[in-house]
Amino acid sequence: MTMSTETELKLRLDPAILPKLRRHPLVTRFKTGRPRSQLLKSVYFDTPDQELRHRQLVLRVRHIGRRRVQTLKTEGIILGGTRMRGEWECEISGDQPEPEGLRATGIALFAGNATPVARLKAQFTTDIHRTTYLLSSDDWDVELAIDQGEIVADGRSVTVCEAELELKRGGPLCLFDLALTLLQDIPAEVTTATKSDRGYDLASGAGPAPAKAPAISLTADMSSGDAFRHIARSCLEHYLRNQDCLSVTRAPEAVHQMRVALRRLRSAISVFGDFLATPETLGLRRDLSEVLGPLGRARDADVFQAEIVDPTAPLLSGEPGYARLCSDIARERRDAYDEVMTQVRSARTALMTIRLGRWIEAGDWSLDQSPDMIAARQRAVGDLARSALRKRDLRLSRDLRQLDRLSAEERHQARIQVKKMRYSIDFFGSLLRSRRIRTLGALLAQLQDRLGYLNDIAVARRHLRRLADQSQDPERLWTAGLIAGWQAARAEALLGVIARDWKRYDSLPRKWRVTGLDRAAGKAEEIDTDPGRPGSGGDTSS
Repeated sequence: MTMSTETELKLRLDPAILPKLRRHPLVTRFKTGRPRSQLLKSVYFDTPDQELRHRQLVLRVRHIGRRRVQTLKTEGIILGGTRMRGEWECEISGDQPEPEGLRATGIALFAGNATPVARLKAQFTTDIHRTTYLLSSDDWDVELAIDQGEIVADGRSVTVCEAELELKRGGPLCLFDLALTLLQDIPAEVTTATKSDRGYDLASGAGPAPAKAPAISLTADMSSGDAFRHIARSCLEHYLRNQDCLSVTRAPEAVHQMRVALRRLRSAISVFGDFLATPETLGLRRDLSEVLGPLGRARDADVFQAEIVDPTAPLLSGEPGYARLCSDIARERRDAYDEVMTQVRSARTALMTIRLGRWIEAGDWSLDQSPDMIAARQRAVGDLARSALRKRDLRLSRDLRQLDRLSAEERHQARIQVKKMRYSIDFFGSLLRSRRIRTLGALLAQLQDRLGYLNDIAVARRHLRRLADQSQDPERLWTAGLIAGWQAARAEALLGVIARDWKRYDSLPRKWRVTGLDRAAGKAEEIDTDPGRPGSGGDTSS
């Protein structure tokens, strides 16, 4: 039994580009010896209720000629687009997993009498032709594996064409640098989806699902630099998981989550701005804006369809211009999605993703040795969190106290402040000890959604007018007016609900105290959001 940790970066490729990849100057310059080709059949096992998958474990038996190699892998962690995971390998005598090898991993699931080994069944198989190149320099060794084949489950199959850069010696930054060199000439998508991820999706028949943002866990004494890296890794993982989903399904929720991921990252850059005002950061912010443009247009098209037009169908679908107007809207939505798909599959987006991953791990912000930058990076994140939360809370209170007097544009700007406050609570929530922190987060989410809906109505009014004007069709114009009027009535009613939501949020005392910062002074270490204390007058729900 051998245990190791693999660190790899994966690229999804078009099969037509493989000859160019094999002849790429980087490969011919750094390869050591001749490439090795293998036919690899792997059978992946799990229990009927997928207990291994739920525990973030992957078990396979690989057929290499007459040899059988049993491998158990952990889900691992994603760092800037690379994946680090533990794996245990041993040779076995047959085609079925052997309990002794699983027990030898030391993983509690396979110890004792409750082990699920007897219930393991084949879930799916992979048949892969692999060509492996060992790339070497004085500082690193990297294995380039080019895989082409298919995954098969229950009579269904999906093709595989990907390249993996696996670190054998040296630091992980070389993976980013090699990928950046390849992507200058080789169009590809950066992906975090493993063959086992795709196999389970195929076996379920459902395809990959959109993913929400991973939970963030910080400690108050963590440095601000380390905390930012932790948050930024989470944002990039969130983006990449949903990009993988979008590539297969074109799911609207995947577009939404990709957009949320990049907006959260921009918000984190703002919060940690004391040490992120660098040339590389400025360039990446421009890249993020470029990617967010098509995502925003696709998301706007989804919202316009689902929130503005579809609710009016029971009342207005009989209007003469309704079907023609809906056809125009559907066409624009298809065009927006085509733009997103082109962008996601572009070399420019892949390069941006790799540059972003490298910047998170070792960007210029982390290397600046000026005293002010060092002090800003080393500042305890608990101290920064308290300051950032207070600052954003004050800004939010200023923007929303006169909510009923705000114009549509001012309400839109207020929503942006609500969103930034909500993201900050998501980033730093693990540092705050409070019975009410979930209430605060839920109220902010409600405010964000409802203010967002008001903005959607304002945008929709302009959109409907443009569609009607372009068509020069009186019936379309009439239908667009009916939709706009119906939504305007809803907006008027919603203003009162938003005012009540804000009053409830504002009534909660918020001192933004952070666990661990004031223990030396013997102070209470929790955010004060208890509305039941004398004089608070706040909400008492949990």
